[in-house]
Amino acid sequence: MKILHIACVSAVLTLGPLAFATLPVPSGVLGKVEGALDFCASADAKSADKYQEKKKEFAKGATADELADARASQDYKDGYQSANDELSRQSKEEVKKTCAAALAGK
Repeated sequence: MKILHIACVSAVLTLGPLAFATLPVPSGVLGKVEGALDFCASADAKSADKYQEKKKEFAKGATADELADARASQDYKDGYQSANDELSRQSKEEVKKTCAAALAGK
């Protein structure tokens, strides 16, 4: 399950730069990715800026209105909460590995 989660996050993070002035993924996926990156930023405060940069890269090309609409949706909120719930169930060591993989893009 953990490997699948890492693979999904990595695949989704890779798609961000491919966006062309539209949100590159559904709102629920955006919520999961941003939720995971925000969780990692809290768990690894010294790298918080790097996680925030990943969030920007992921949403690159989307307009501010598109992002605001996506973040206001229930799908986004559910995805965000899901990512937080999943990561909070992991051990500190697993979170560290998952977050490091997100930064590495693996």
